[in-house]
Amino acid sequence: MSLTQLAILLPASSAIFMAGYQVNRIDELFTKAHAMEKESTETRDVLLDIHGRVCSIEVDIKNINSKLDK
Repeated sequence: MSLTQLAILLPASSAIFMAGYQVNRIDELFTKAHAMEKESTETRDVLLDIHGRVCSIEVDIKNINSKLDK
């Protein structure tokens, strides 16, 4: 291999390596974003469940108060 071929091959292989490294980082970001989206969905589901239970308790309290007022 001549010196000029080596001079061309080294930067090209470095560029390919860096491109692969960046693709790996992007894949990691997509994985993290997907995990955060799933966690956000689960948190929303829990909050909606809590809200439903609180509303149900509020209705029960209003019903008890109305029965006590009679």
